This record gives sequence, C-alpha cells and structure tokens, in this order.
Amino acid sequence: MSTVNKNEIKEDEFDKRLRKIERIACLTLTGGAVIAAVVAAVDMRKTLKLVGKAADHVSDLTIVDVEQTIVDRAIGNATNREVGRAVSKAVRSLEESITEETQKRVRAAVEQNYGKLSKTVTEAIAREAAKVDKDDVMREATERAKDLIVERFDGKLDGLLEDYNRNLDNVGKIYQSIASSMTGKPGKDVTLKLG
Repeated sequence: MSTVNKNEIKEDEFDKRLRKIERIACLTLTGGAVIAAVVAAVDMRKTLKLVGKAADHVSDLTIVDVEQTIVDRAIGNATNREVGRAVSKAVRSLEESITEETQKRVRAAVEQNYGKLSKTVTEAIAREAAKVDKDDVMREATERAKDLIVERFDGKLDGLLEDYNRNLDNVGKIYQSIASSMTGKPGKDVTLKLG
C-alpha cells in the first residue's frame, strides 16, 4: 500500500473521529438545553410558590385594600424577573459546561492524533521542498542582489557628483578671489588656464 493511500486512510479515520466528536457535542448541547429548560421550569414554579406565599403573608398582615389587578401585575413582574434570572443562570452554566467538555474532547482528539498529523504534514512539506529548483532560486537571488547593488551604487554616485560640483564651485571662487587680488580690480572677470 502506498504512502498516499495510508495517509488518505489515516485522514479518513481522523475525519470519522472528528464527526463522532461533533455528534457527541451536539447531543450534549441538546441534552443540556433540555435540562436547562426543566431546571428553569422547576425554578419558575418554586418562584411562583414563593411569591404566592409572600403575597399571602403580606396580605394577611396588611389591612390595606389593594386592587387585585395591582397584585396580579406585581406577581407577574416578580415572576418574570425570577424566571429571567433562573433561565440566564441555567444557560450560562450550560454554556460553560459545554465549552469545557468540547475543549476537553478536542484536546484529547488532537493529542491522540498528533503523531499521525505531524508525520503527514512533515511528509507533505518534504515533497513540496523537493520540487523546488535550486538553480531558479539561485538565479532569482542573484538578480535581486544585482538590483540592490545597482540601486545603492547609483545613490553613492549621485552623492559624489554633488560633492564634486560643490568643490569645483569653491575652487572657482578661490581662483576668482586670487585673480581679483592680483589685478587689484574686483569684479573684473579673469580667466585662468591650468595646464
């Protein structure tokens, strides 16, 4: 059996395990959601009983005549608040447990298949590296180095040309000054020839 077929079989096995983990995670999420809904319903019933008892106790202690609609509205608001808290708490707890369980399972799957994956990736990189033509790489590197040297050399030549022109202007001014002092007439152009 060739290496490619072995790798494909290993990849198929890994994919099957990953799909199995995904199914388990989905089932866990679904089960957790059902449990959270049941817990929320139980908490809601407890809250309703508690609010009902509290309202009865308050009404027994108080002689104030309050309309039933106000009491019903208060009970409804309190119930909604408590149900919201219970559901939020259950959902948060469920999310945390699902996240933790999923992370554990993924970590375990990766650790279990690390050696297989590492070998497969290493082999693939080695195959691709073997395809690289060293002469092309050398030619490209040489061309790039030539371009960089020419750019740097052009910059140096420009600087040297500017320095030469500046020095030539200074020499011209010096000779002009010498000629003016020799003739005693400033401002008169004197031409000197060297050599």
